[in-house]
Order: sequence, then C-alpha cells, then structure tokens
Amino acid sequence: MEAGEFWSIGDYSIVGDLWSAPGRDLAGSLDLTGRDVIDLATGTGVTAIAMANLDARSVAGVDAAPKLLAEAARRADADGVDIDWIEADVTSVPLPDQSADIVVSTFGIIFADDPDAAIHECHRLARPGGQIIFTSWSGSGLFGQIRQALAPYFPDAPVPWHESPHRIRSIVGTGVDVVEQSFVMAISSPEAFVSQLEHYSPSFIIGAQTLGDQWPQARADLLDVVTAAGEVQRDSYRAQVDYLVTTIPVT
Repeated sequence: MEAGEFWSIGDYSIVGDLWSAPGRDLAGSLDLTGRDVIDLATGTGVTAIAMANLDARSVAGVDAAPKLLAEAARRADADGVDIDWIEADVTSVPLPDQSADIVVSTFGIIFADDPDAAIHECHRLARPGGQIIFTSWSGSGLFGQIRQALAPYFPDAPVPWHESPHRIRSIVGTGVDVVEQSFVMAISSPEAFVSQLEHYSPSFIIGAQTLGDQWPQARADLLDVVTAAGEVQRDSYRAQVDYLVTTIPVT
C-alpha cells in the first residue's frame, strides 16, 4: 500500500492532535527568523503552521496524503499563514537541492519504508550549515510500550530503528544529537483513547482488521498498557509520553 493511501485511512487528524505538542515545542525551540523550512510528512501541518507563525521566511509542508494536506491547508488558512503544500513521498520531494535551512519531521519520516532514502532526501534538501531535526517515539515511553505489548500479535513486524539513540545512530550516523523529551497527553479516559486509535488511526485500523478474532485480546492488552501509563487528574486522564528528538548538523 502506498503511503498516501495508508495515511488516508481513518482520520489521522483526530488522533494526531493528541500528540501534536512536540511539533509546537520543536518550533518554539528554534530560531526561525529569516529561515526557510521544509516539514516532511507534515500530516495536518501542526509543525509547519507553528513555524510559519514564528517568522520563518518560508515554509513548505510535504505529505503523500491529499486528505491530510487539505486539512493542513484549512488550518493554515484559519491561522492566516502562507505555506506551500506539496503532495509527495518523503523520499522524492520535487524541490531543488539545498532548498531549506531547516528540514524537520515530527513522527513522520520514521515511518518511511526506506529510512536510508528518507534521510538521504533530508540531506539533499538541507543547506550546508543547516539542520535536520526529527522526532520519534522512545522505546521506553508510552508508544514504545504499546508497540511492545502488541508485538507478539505481529511476529513478522520489524523492530523500529527509531526507538533508541543507538539504533537511530546506526541509520543516520554517529555525529548526531539525540535527546529524550516528554509531553503530557490529556484524554478523557484510557478506554476513550483506545477507541480513538481503533477507529481513526491507520495503523490500528489495519491491525485490528488483520488480527480478526485476536483483536479483542490485543485490545485488552493495549488498554492495560494505556491505563498503567497515567493517572486520573480531576476530570481527565493524563499520561506522560516520552519521545526522542534527533538533530543532524548539515556540513
């Protein structure tokens, strides 16, 4: 299945908003004034829009899913920012070499079928002296624990390369900075979160269909992990979510 078709399943905009904080935090951590930015696998444009709001000179958001780009454009219009939306795979972006000072991807290029090609494309697009920055889920964090809980049901699935600094450096090289950060995800309840995943997340929709009669047990295991990850605070359930930020200097 092509990336654009995959990410058009369900409604990623609903679940993606639950973990959108890292994109805004990343934008806020950078000096973007006068800089050109490319956001790869932009999804609904959270990171791209945040960077445009922080005075980047230009921002391009790239994604393979037209459905997500349409939602990103709608959000950008609502915010009154000008972003160039490009429908393309992250391994083949129709932009010239050295188009950007900063190339970013929040939980995006880590899902490319060919990570080497995706990283190579990042380097092609970035200017010397610039940066490539991407986020990924930490193996010890909530989403790493979810993957590990479901892994026995998918024995042929490869182990992700992006869950630990060591594995990341094995793909992108040793001269990179990998830092663990976290945000607090607020949800009405663990059950509501699992329900959103199975109804709106492409990965979980396809996973549930694949497992068939096994899905109820897998779902119960998933719910156990989510429940154990956080605590009730007033009228919501809050869980700390750990993730990794990788920064690659471009020489």
